Amino acid sequence: MVNRMEKTALIDELLQGQRGTGVQYAMEILLKMGELYGVRRFLPVQRAHIDAAAYTTIWDAGREFIEFLVDNNARVAVPTTINPISRDRCNWRAHGISEAFALKSERLETAYLRLGVIPTWTCAPYQCMNVPAFGEVVSWSESNAVNFVNSVLGARAERLPDLLDVCCAVTGLVPEYGLYLQENRAGDILFDLENFPEDSFQDSVMFALLGYLVGEIAINRVPVIRGLPGKANRDQLKALSAAAASGGATALFHIIGVTPEAHTLEEAFQGRTEYPRIILHPDDLLRMQRRLNTAEQKQVDMVLLGCPHLSFTELQMVAETLGRQHVHENTQLWLQTSHTIYEMARIAGIIDILEQAGALVIRDSCLMEMEYSDRWRGKHFVTDSGKVAQYAPAINGARITMASLPDCIRAAVAGRLPEGGTT
Repeated sequence: MVNRMEKTALIDELLQGQRGTGVQYAMEILLKMGELYGVRRFLPVQRAHIDAAAYTTIWDAGREFIEFLVDNNARVAVPTTINPISRDRCNWRAHGISEAFALKSERLETAYLRLGVIPTWTCAPYQCMNVPAFGEVVSWSESNAVNFVNSVLGARAERLPDLLDVCCAVTGLVPEYGLYLQENRAGDILFDLENFPEDSFQDSVMFALLGYLVGEIAINRVPVIRGLPGKANRDQLKALSAAAASGGATALFHIIGVTPEAHTLEEAFQGRTEYPRIILHPDDLLRMQRRLNTAEQKQVDMVLLGCPHLSFTELQMVAETLGRQHVHENTQLWLQTSHTIYEMARIAGIIDILEQAGALVIRDSCLMEMEYSDRWRGKHFVTDSGKVAQYAPAINGARITMASLPDCIRAAVAGRLPEGGTT
């Protein structure tokens, strides 16, 4: 298979070790992956994003691989951002992380910094500095991020496996397969939204529920959504991206009249006229919400927002919704974001408002990436995130209630769910 693969002068140079043993090793791994997928050529990338930043993701074996690359002169070949780590570097003790675990996380962080990554430590790099252009070929991993840049920005990306994304970053090359090929970006299945009131999709939780349902049905097919009422902003599309990638394996979706490759139904399906069609009604999303809700008790132990990481606008919305209220003494309100967004919010005075209200603002990390323990087992989490609803029960042993942002804040202040349920 390698003989039928286009071998450029750059690939030969990397394979011969002219840019160091680490880069040579990375290129050899990529060639093996290319053989596995029957790849005919490699594409140069203009930017990269690495998923495997958390110690709980790759552990010591992964850290040793990164250190091997660095010790053998490998450095990222293109601007490369990176996912959340397993601790808030400035405040990890407040989150119950042990010193031994923090040191292991720090060693992995140091290896990545030596590799030359831009220390964004966020699962939403498109919110700060890594914003690909339409049609741009990028090397990305992290399920929500890949889904977002493919669908919302119209860049070209695939869900690269952990550590393979590192190999792409240090070589500046990615195998051309999957969604890098235009024909694979056509829609496969149509979801028609019917009987939704015009104001149905005002809160991100509705986009999360829709994304989870669509992702679960589509699995790894490309879903096309028609009939979304009103407009959708990027924070809402972020919620849909994350939930669709968690509920299924969606790496690209089209929304007619919203996303850049779906101005029309014909464009979204690239001229295809035969495809499965599924009609969704408001009750379908309500049933999905009930299914994701695994909590039985009214008392709320934690309200968790920011999976994916909160944007500046979302932090601002939380602060405005809280106002002068204070988080209940028996409840924790965790707000997860990147340090880049945190600093902007701090300068704007938003962080002071949040912290005075009793919220804990976490930088660069995520509860799902922190040191695993039983401290949250059986606890009741309220969230607007489909990704949290998917992973927190398995990783943290938590019970979940999905709710809108206003209801999340009400639950944090009251210490219990609102009477009459959540929206």
